[in-house]
Amino acid sequence: MADGPVDMRMDPTAGTSAEELINTASEAELGRLIRDYGEEKSWKAVARRIVAAREVAPIRTTKQLVGVIGQTQLRSSRGSSRQQNCGSSKGIHPATRTFQALRIAVNDEIVKLEKALPAAISCLSPGGRLAVISFHSLEDRLVKHAFLTAAGRPTPAQEFLVHGLDGWRVLDSLAAAAQGRLVTRKPVLPSEQEIAANPRSRSAKLRVFEKARGEAATSPGGQVPRGKRKRPRGTASEATPSI
Repeated sequence: MADGPVDMRMDPTAGTSAEELINTASEAELGRLIRDYGEEKSWKAVARRIVAAREVAPIRTTKQLVGVIGQTQLRSSRGSSRQQNCGSSKGIHPATRTFQALRIAVNDEIVKLEKALPAAISCLSPGGRLAVISFHSLEDRLVKHAFLTAAGRPTPAQEFLVHGLDGWRVLDSLAAAAQGRLVTRKPVLPSEQEIAANPRSRSAKLRVFEKARGEAATSPGGQVPRGKRKRPRGTASEATPSI
């Protein structure tokens, strides 16, 4: 690994650098960032090591930070965990998730992506497609939810509303706001051949959304034809007489 300053900002003149963050943030704040943005299972241990190390000397370089994080379990692309030497191409480097968390934090990537996705969808011409490749689950989750919303479908957080007593109204409301359709119902993953040729593609996920072609994404009036929908679980039949 090449050594260099721990900066990680896309714009070196803006905001707080990763170096400032790791040398000033509390252990609790570092732990939260590494847990939430890096999805690191050993987030408590990593945060504790960083705080202990900076009390001896400020952490200024990438090699220093890698040394502080230390040797941990590498996660293979198949999801298994095993001890390996740093630098092995067969697993994820022990520092990868911490570096990811710091990069996301200093660049405010999650908030920017949340704003960029609906803006990009609104800019599409009829029949235009938006393809997004994400490289970790945080990004992919945002892309998935943004595309579901644009397609007039409920996100996982809205499922309980769909299966409630007002399920039809929720579905109608979502469908009325639909802007197009999902081209990929599930993310497209790299093949074994692609991963072998380009190891960095191992965590890539591709999702594609298509803008409606000059017509409403739903039936006239913005209503989804009820004959084409499944009745939400937990709702009473409309034919049930009142008592």
